[in-house]
Amino acid sequence: MTAEQRLTVSGVLLLVLTAFGTLGYVIIESADVFDAFYMTVITISTVGFAEVIELGNAGRLLSVVLVVLGVGLVFYTATAAVELIIANQPKRRKKALNREIESLRGHYIVCGFGRVGRNAWQHITDDEKAVVVIDVNPDRVEAATAAGALVVEGDATRNDTLQQAGVTRAAGLVASVAQDSDNLVIVLSSRTVNPDLLITARANEGEAEEKLVMAGADRVVAPPKVGGHRLASLVLHRELADFVDLVHAGRTVEFKVEEFLVDENSPLAGVSLRESQIRGRAGAMVFAVEEPGGGLIVNPDPDLVFVVGARVVAIGTDDQLTRMRQLVDSG
Repeated sequence: MTAEQRLTVSGVLLLVLTAFGTLGYVIIESADVFDAFYMTVITISTVGFAEVIELGNAGRLLSVVLVVLGVGLVFYTATAAVELIIANQPKRRKKALNREIESLRGHYIVCGFGRVGRNAWQHITDDEKAVVVIDVNPDRVEAATAAGALVVEGDATRNDTLQQAGVTRAAGLVASVAQDSDNLVIVLSSRTVNPDLLITARANEGEAEEKLVMAGADRVVAPPKVGGHRLASLVLHRELADFVDLVHAGRTVEFKVEEFLVDENSPLAGVSLRESQIRGRAGAMVFAVEEPGGGLIVNPDPDLVFVVGARVVAIGTDDQLTRMRQLVDSG
């Protein structure tokens, strides 16, 4: 029997006992119905108020029966109520979590809370962005919850799980589950329901990279390859490795990389890099420009003119990137 059923049964029995006691006092002591009801309630609850009915031996015997049965039923009812409250706590937490996720707009989704996914969640959270984690493993779900993450427990390859995480309202998604085939399904499903979603996917095998891009991933990261390149750079180019550490360790030096879109109303549209004076006015450094329909221009020439639809990649501190945003933003 569930806690809810036990509470229902005990509540019914309390009502029956109250009716029995009221009827008993009316019959035995010829009491008024309300007085009999009142006497029954204070007897069952053992509150100790003065008797409102003059009781004979039969009435006192009835009071003893009511006290014995009433105390037991009240205790049983209270226990069932507490069990029901405890049993419903996870449901209430889940409803509250779902309401919080439903309120998110422009958030990020991390599929998989393993070593890679946890690091991705940590970095996005450190950037003060809202993140929803999806994982099917109960242990990882518990670990993510303990870390303070918003968690959807379920299979990220399923459309309903992605919808629960708000994929249609999200700004970006990280597909970082263990199997490349699962990441492929996640990317394909996410791209189908949200064409504007920025998707980064993890690839364990080399041949999976091309498939993930074909499925709709904007960027694909292969941890084994990245790790190999990192190890090689530490051996071959120590100075370069130290610089990468400096830029990467954003929590220490506060350097960040951000991408800005030049739209038709942007003050930078039709202006050259030299004329924009971005370095002097914002302090940020432009190190790449991606023109629409063209490739990525790294370390652009000062005479490069920003065209409408170009994406400008800059590096700097939070303050410098904020000023950069003000230079680019049409609003």
